[in-house]
Amino acid sequence: MTDDLKDQDVSVAILHDRFPGIGGGEKFAIEAARVLNAPVYTMYVYPGTEIPDNVEVIPIRQKKYTGGLSQRILAWRNEGSNPLETLSVAMDMTDAHPELVDYDVVLSSAPLSKNYVPTTDQRVVHYPHSPPRWLYDLFRDRMSSFDYSGIRFILKAYAKWWRALDKEANDYVDTFVANSELIRDRIRRYYDRDAEVVYPPITGEWRNEGDDGYFVTWSRLAPEKRIDLIVEAFTELDEKLVVAGDGEQREKLERMARGYDNIEIRGFVEDIESLVAKATAVVYAPKNEDFGMVGAEAMMAGKPLLGVDEGFTKYQVEQRITGELFEPTAESIREAVQEFDASIYDGDEIQDRARRYRYKEFETGLRHIVSKVTNE
Repeated sequence: MTDDLKDQDVSVAILHDRFPGIGGGEKFAIEAARVLNAPVYTMYVYPGTEIPDNVEVIPIRQKKYTGGLSQRILAWRNEGSNPLETLSVAMDMTDAHPELVDYDVVLSSAPLSKNYVPTTDQRVVHYPHSPPRWLYDLFRDRMSSFDYSGIRFILKAYAKWWRALDKEANDYVDTFVANSELIRDRIRRYYDRDAEVVYPPITGEWRNEGDDGYFVTWSRLAPEKRIDLIVEAFTELDEKLVVAGDGEQREKLERMARGYDNIEIRGFVEDIESLVAKATAVVYAPKNEDFGMVGAEAMMAGKPLLGVDEGFTKYQVEQRITGELFEPTAESIREAVQEFDASIYDGDEIQDRARRYRYKEFETGLRHIVSKVTNE
């Protein structure tokens, strides 16, 4: 904790939706807890999720969400699209844990934690990662995926009701913090609130150890990450592609790669830094990514980023300096790979451009915001 926060004797707690595993949101909550010397309160920790020993994570309704019949009904499913679980977590967040009222500042992480109702004297800093995308920028896409008009009508009514709840919870927030300029703009558009930008911290031993002649991509293997588009592109290329990660699309990707010696679906890779360290470049094609840890990690490793021209990814790519942009089509990815010239890139310069993602920047930004909100 910084000297100014120590002098004020400010107590801080982190309130995170839930721990279904260790993804980007959970990594943020863990690192925020370390920076602010704060415990993390969360609705539940899904069985098998490994929590670091030096971070205190306090489940609020563990038995409700992970025990017996309720686990089958309420546990995290389908990347968080279980409406019963989402509604239940939001409602339970309103009073959350009785100990929370003793803290001066509650840093709420991820959208549902915003429903916590603070005491009169408490300050709430909200780091949403993004306004719920299915309610806002991806609303039409999600609705169009349902074929029956009757189902769409019910879902639209549900979304309209949920959107009202989501905006009502904004009244409890003193300060919004965005993880990128893109999310800051979404917060302004959908919530009519300003937000300061603090990039998530990039941790790990990212480094550049040369070029062993393969392209690499990694992430949770979910449809919105569009790994299948990258694999499709490489089925008509001679260049080698290594895909790391696990998720619902793994079997599909393995089928797509069958018969192609240049494509390897490796699954979860524990030491992803070593895999990236010897890659030629990183290919990344997520749909309207909020921030994009993969893009930032590629830059921290000094590797060129071939990234899709949308979301925050397009802001991470400076043409012919940190990488190249492509359109979200297999043909455009193929062209980007075919035209890519590794010799024009300077790994040291790429790493220098990535200094905004360093842990120290995150630490300074987060502590400044907590100090500022306590002085308002």
